[in-house]
Amino acid sequence: MTNTLHINYKQITSSKLLDNLLINFPLWFPITYIFLALNFPSFTKILFIGSLFLFAETHFASTWLFFFDKENWAWVKTNFYKVIFVPIYILGLTIIAWLFSPSFVVLAHYLASGWHVTRQSEGIMKLYGVKTKIYTWIVYFVSFLCLSVGIKQPGLLASKVDINVINILICFSLVLYFLILYLNKLGKLSNILVYSLPILTGISIYLPILFFKDLFTATAIGVGMHWCQYMALIFSSYLRKKSSVGENQNYSSNYSRLAFIFSYAFLMTSLAVMGMPKINTENSQYSFIYIIPLLFQLYHFYIDGYIWKFSDPHIRQSVYRYLYKPSNN
Repeated sequence: MTNTLHINYKQITSSKLLDNLLINFPLWFPITYIFLALNFPSFTKILFIGSLFLFAETHFASTWLFFFDKENWAWVKTNFYKVIFVPIYILGLTIIAWLFSPSFVVLAHYLASGWHVTRQSEGIMKLYGVKTKIYTWIVYFVSFLCLSVGIKQPGLLASKVDINVINILICFSLVLYFLILYLNKLGKLSNILVYSLPILTGISIYLPILFFKDLFTATAIGVGMHWCQYMALIFSSYLRKKSSVGENQNYSSNYSRLAFIFSYAFLMTSLAVMGMPKINTENSQYSFIYIIPLLFQLYHFYIDGYIWKFSDPHIRQSVYRYLYKPSNN
């Protein structure tokens, strides 16, 4: 077996730059978040809630676009048992488990999220042509090593460093990051580095857990890249499909979808904030209301295993067919 990176020049968004910013290498998100969190600590809670609303819950809401597509209704009916009945049964058991031990359910959700996020990292690597198994296993190993630390002792490698030193490192990181994007846009980045970008992204998602003691902040910093990737994939393929069937000028439909996504995100963010422990406090108790967004998130983790399963003929026709930007050739 060879460890060669398999090159795939297919583009997903409307431009190569957007591909790199939102899917392939969205490192701008954690760098920006770290800068804001460290330099404006009094706004940590606002920063987290803003990220939850604008990125996390909007990414969860975007899943429902699949069910708004009439082309998928027959598939849902055919697969009713596994996409509707089984998850309802599992979610019912989750509610019962919550009544006995909320902490167990939160832990199970945390691990399910880690599996879901890392599976997406693997999928994105494949979309960009990185199909060698060793790189996939490296991403899984690093991710679950960090998750294991996060469960037991978040911020294990945290240390007090002068904020000015950190800011210098952040500036250097941003310069290096945009230099990589610029060289890639010009086609002057080596192939091995170009196709290492999604691997580096996958490895980086859970690294913040090692350096930040606040698990909320640590998760948002890294998983924010996952949220960006998911929404870019969803909206690129969704709009491309609508354009191909002549519905791209149906503005009322587009606005109604956006209204749903942001309304859903606002509701779920509100319930999550009301139900979760207060950020930066010793309180670790979750309110029962927290289980509402948690259940919808668990369904998102579950259903994504089916609506992105390209071995399914319907999914290949309804989703994968519109995933890449058509070639100009």
